[in-house]
Amino acid sequence: MTSKSDKPYKAQANLDILFGTQETDSTPQTLKLNAIILPKTQPRRYFDPQKLDQLSLSVKTYGILENLLVRPIPSKPGVYELVAGERRYRAAVAANLDTVPVTIRDLTDSQALEIALVENLQREDLNPVEETEAILQLLANRLQLPDYFAVSSLLYKMQNMVAKKITDNVISNEQIEIVQQVFHDLGRMEWESFVSNRLPLLRLPLDVLEALRQGKIEYTKAKAIARLKDLTG
Repeated sequence: MTSKSDKPYKAQANLDILFGTQETDSTPQTLKLNAIILPKTQPRRYFDPQKLDQLSLSVKTYGILENLLVRPIPSKPGVYELVAGERRYRAAVAANLDTVPVTIRDLTDSQALEIALVENLQREDLNPVEETEAILQLLANRLQLPDYFAVSSLLYKMQNMVAKKITDNVISNEQIEIVQQVFHDLGRMEWESFVSNRLPLLRLPLDVLEALRQGKIEYTKAKAIARLKDLTG
């Protein structure tokens, strides 16, 4: 988890802004593709097969135009974990590339997770489910909570506090400030809107949730299903 001494999170930032210019310098070079492994926890779960095929064709023609970001694994010399650029990595695998351009950087687990989340949140094609889950993971990391279920609980408590004008110490001021700062930096929506419009999506039946994740149903239809589910209990 992120310690209180870590640098502030900035959604549109590069690595220097995220972690300060005094961090270990990035090292651009190439690596064998088979020396790179995927992380155990990946923010993005669904990749559109058609778009991945298109990217693979582009990679075959022009190569990888933007470095993958990786970090060394101390316990496995010569092996690196992918931090950012999974679509490019998958396209490189499909294109049967032998080597890929990379930037190697020493990162903690917390830093690697935040960079992966930020990269995904900056994508225009991120679907509402992925965006919601990524924001919750980011908040869990910043708030040092075990998972996004704990974050959801905290956000609902915040919503209840505001609605009922509760002023006791149910939630610390520090937690409130972290939540507000993350949403301010993301610049996508206010936390209140996130609680009202996005969190209900995660309570949808798994088949509906997966259909939304894959773009098979519209976000507005999923919201209507979520509202109906709330009304029927």
